[in-house]
Amino acid sequence: MPEQRPDFPADRLRAALPDDPEVFERIAALQQELHSEKPATATIHAHVAELRKHASLRTLLATWFEDPRTQAFIDELTAAGL
Repeated sequence: MPEQRPDFPADRLRAALPDDPEVFERIAALQQELHSEKPATATIHAHVAELRKHASLRTLLATWFEDPRTQAFIDELTAAGL
């Protein structure tokens, strides 16, 4: 399990779509997955893919997801078989 979890911009994502409860639920689910004891890369990728469907979230989400620290976290999960 990776020790260093990436900072997730949940508040900034919610602020980008303040009136969409479904997006809020997806953001919360992704945040919960990132902080779970055994985060699943497939689940993380699925949440990110769904959130990227919203144009107002794309840049912020891409910046976070493509950050080397986030990618290192995902790589560690994959290598650990989680």
